[in-house]
Order: sequence, then C-alpha cells, then structure tokens
Amino acid sequence: MQSLWMLLASLFFALMAACTKWGAADYGTFTLVFYRSAIGCIAIAAWIIATRREIRTHYLWGHFKRCFIGIGNLALWFWTLGKLPLETGMTLNYTSPLFMALFVVAVSYKKKLPVGFVGILMVLRPTVSAGQEHIALIGLACGILSTWAYLQVRDLNKLHEPVWRIVFYFTFFGSLFGLLGSFFEPGGISVVPSFRGIAALAGTGLFGLFAQLCLTRAFGAGNLLLTSVLQFSAIAFSAVISAVFFGESIPPVAILGIAVIIAAGSAATLLTKSHMKAIDHK
Repeated sequence: MQSLWMLLASLFFALMAACTKWGAADYGTFTLVFYRSAIGCIAIAAWIIATRREIRTHYLWGHFKRCFIGIGNLALWFWTLGKLPLETGMTLNYTSPLFMALFVVAVSYKKKLPVGFVGILMVLRPTVSAGQEHIALIGLACGILSTWAYLQVRDLNKLHEPVWRIVFYFTFFGSLFGLLGSFFEPGGISVVPSFRGIAALAGTGLFGLFAQLCLTRAFGAGNLLLTSVLQFSAIAFSAVISAVFFGESIPPVAILGIAVIIAAGSAATLLTKSHMKAIDHK
C-alpha cells in the first residue's frame, strides 16, 4: 500500500504539471500558483475547522522561510513548464536529490560530482531549443531550490510541527503570493470561460492537493527509502503524458538521460538518507 500511495502521488504530480502546462496558454504564472494553492488551502482549512485543530504555531519564522523558498520554487517551475517540454520540466525539478547528494559529498566526502549530472546534460541537449538555454537553467535552479525547501521542511519536522500545519501555511501563503502577483498579469485571476481554462485550473489545484495528500500518506509509514526512490516514477508518467497529450517526441538520448537521472537520483537518495541518519545518531 505504501508503494501504491507513492505511485499515486507521482501520477498526480505529473497530471498537475500537465494541467499547468495546459493552462499556461490562457493564464499567467501567478494565477496558476493562486489556484494551485487556494484549492488546497480551502480544503485543508475546512478539515482543520471540522476537526477543531489549532493552526497557531510557535515557529512562524520557520514556516515563513519554508514558504518563501517553496513558493518561489513553485512559481519558477510553473513558468518553465509553460516553456519547455513537459518531461524536461519534470526531470529538471526532480534533480533535487542530486543536489542534496552533492551537498553531502562536498561537505563530508569531498569526492567528484554525482554521475546524475551527466544525465542532466543528456536530457537538456536534445530537448532544449536554441534560445531556451536560460529557461532550462531556471528549471535546473528549481531542483536546487527544492533541495533547500526540503531542508526547511526537515527542520520543521524536527520541531514536531504536524504535516497538516506545514501544508496549510504553505498553501495559505501561496494563495496570497499568487493573488498579489496576479494583479500584474493581464486578466488577473479571472477564469477564461472555456472548458480548457476551467479544466486546467481545476486540475492544477485538485491534482496538486491529491498529490500532496498521497505524498504525506506515503512518507507517513513504511520504508522511507523505497518511498523516496518511487517518487522518480513521476518522470516516467510525465514522459507518457507528454507524448500522448502534447505530441512531444522524446529523443533516445533524452530517454537514456532520464534513466541515468532516475538511477543516480535513487542512489543519491540512499547516500543522503544514510548520511543524515548517521548524523542523527551522533
């Protein structure tokens, strides 16, 4: 069941990314961030009220840091999804375990760069068109920011902040960020009166919420390493969705590069978690 929860989370993240790319034709990045966050915030807030949970926290600064980094990363990722092939945008976002391993290696072992960065080059070269290099670099920066955001979440977990409270503050601040930013975009948060526009926004918000819930459920029990490794299935799901719904062909060298990133990311996850576990035992 734990494997199923992680696979479902990966599928929902891939569908959320597809809806985001779909909606990028009609909406700005801030509007997409608003609906992605607001739908989840309303759902979590309703659950908090129904169960009489306490949303006040003693670690507001920690939540602010996590939200500042995480929401900024989400906005950049949504923007790149509208510019790059779907599987490329997804792959770059899932390079965070490689950067986490790079941090561990550089600080503790002082060895060479992880082999996964070779996979990144293999993915970028055939799928990034001329003039899109800066977009690809921003997409790669999302992997770095994801690593930083995960470290902030880890710090909040160490302070025994419940997962639902972390997610609530993230969606709440994400809603505010998206709303304020949307005033600088044509049309603001108004909904395009078409099936595609409504479906894109609803899919971005609902699939994002489902993915977050499944992810939380998956990491809540069982083998943490298995769960972490299975998250890379989102790249495979996005590749299939990209080919079927967007007609984006994937060159063989890019497929090989994705495989290298998945393998290296899995190994990097094992390295990082074993190192963090050793630190916690000291």
